[in-house]
Amino acid sequence: MLKALIALLFFQLCGETLVSVLHSPIPGPVAGMLLLWIALAIKGGPSKDLDQVSHTLIQYLSLFFLPAGVGLFFLPASVQQYWPAILAAMLVGTLASMLFSGFLMKRLSAKKAGAE
Repeated sequence: MLKALIALLFFQLCGETLVSVLHSPIPGPVAGMLLLWIALAIKGGPSKDLDQVSHTLIQYLSLFFLPAGVGLFFLPASVQQYWPAILAAMLVGTLASMLFSGFLMKRLSAKKAGAE
């Protein structure tokens, strides 16, 4: 399992390096996820260890958002200044993820029904 965790960190490092070299506006972890996705598509899917490590990290995903949430309490002036932008980003992000999830679920359900 340690090998799988190191692989995830390696792809994040590759993403950070790629973004730094190319001066890209894309966040490094997102570029790393894209690189991981390409590698998994070529390989044919994740190994058992990588699958297990990924599921374990997803179980504790909410803990990774805690520092950002706590930071809001220490920056009330910034929150007051930018609350319209924060609210708009939250609403647009929530709506976009709901629409994309529904679209993806519909496509995958139709694909699965067609395969059976």
